[in-house]
Amino acid sequence: MSFRAAIIRPRMILFLFAGLFLSLTSWHSHGLAAEAQKAEAPPPSKESFNLILPFKDLTVGQGQEATMDAEIVNRTKDPVEVTLTIEGVPAGWDVNFNSRYPSFPVRSVMVQGGDQNSNKSITLEFKAKIPENTKPGTYPIKVTAKDTKGATQYAETINYRVTSKKIETGGVKLTSQYPVLSTGSGQTLKFTVDLKNETNKPLTTALAAQAPPGWNVRFKPQFGDQQISSIQLKESASETLSVEIDTPSKAEAKEQPVTVTARSGAFETSATIKVSLKGTQDLKMGSLAGTLNASLTAGKKNPIDFVVGNAGTAPIRNLSFVTKKPSDKWTVEFKPDKIDALDPGQVREIKMEILAPERTIAGDYLLTLTANSPEVTKSVEFRVTVSTPTIWGWIGFGIVGLVVLGLAVVFFRLGRR
Repeated sequence: MSFRAAIIRPRMILFLFAGLFLSLTSWHSHGLAAEAQKAEAPPPSKESFNLILPFKDLTVGQGQEATMDAEIVNRTKDPVEVTLTIEGVPAGWDVNFNSRYPSFPVRSVMVQGGDQNSNKSITLEFKAKIPENTKPGTYPIKVTAKDTKGATQYAETINYRVTSKKIETGGVKLTSQYPVLSTGSGQTLKFTVDLKNETNKPLTTALAAQAPPGWNVRFKPQFGDQQISSIQLKESASETLSVEIDTPSKAEAKEQPVTVTARSGAFETSATIKVSLKGTQDLKMGSLAGTLNASLTAGKKNPIDFVVGNAGTAPIRNLSFVTKKPSDKWTVEFKPDKIDALDPGQVREIKMEILAPERTIAGDYLLTLTANSPEVTKSVEFRVTVSTPTIWGWIGFGIVGLVVLGLAVVFFRLGRR
């Protein structure tokens, strides 16, 4: 037994040393691998952002519009403000960075910071509208993006090869059946537009409109009353839509444009429809006192201050006045008796002189005053309280007294019989 124990102990010691050696070797190899991996890891990017413009050389036709998505990617964990400048724009061209929804020109963007696993980005539209009269040729435009607080800067040159032939781009197409419609201010107009999918795949198209402030624009199916903001188009299919526009009652009488836009991904189309507002005439009439009544004395001209005003959006021309009187013996005169033009918001004062005959019985009478023009007619009723002159009052009392005295004499004589 003692001999076997003596043999086992050296073996156990040998196994222990071997295990310890293997453990040290494995730990060392792992450490070396980690150091190697750490050494191979790329250093953090010194650029605070990237500007990605997918197309640097485009062929477009005269009068066409070229649009591409421009992406600004933040490579840091902190927000980055990037300024955008465009140089070398030919005269008459409209070139801009625009926000997506709604679309406004942009010259500076703030991109939120990301983390180790993701980068934050903002996508803008870079849009160039080429005039119809542009001569064929190549036009370079320089785009510069710069970090406002850092050294990162991108400068890209985009070449536009302008041809006299229109370039077939596919996508979506929007046309209006009636580009211009006329109405009075405060009315609703209904335009009909055709939206076509010119691709070989279905498209979900978002609808939007840019109208003057205070206007309301609604999209509806051609045969339906539900309001929609997008529509699904089958491949190579067309849809007819109704565009209803509510105009404010105080809208200025002139031609106003409304831009209708349809967008699906990178495809965008627009059509400009025009509302020709004829304006409205809203004639107001009354006295300076704010009431439609007056008191006057029979047999005497009584001047009354009267006002007319145009609360509409279009001028009132050739305004004249007529009255319906209690009898033909009454006279009503206006000074002036005619107004050539009453502009929107204008108020004019008129002297109205009323003469009731001397023997008019005291009491209340109605005058109907009417203002006429080719565009509008307005009538109001004016109540006139007539009183008799003082001498006629005494004469009246005298007549009444004589009548009473005569009746008394008659009763006295009849009583004696």
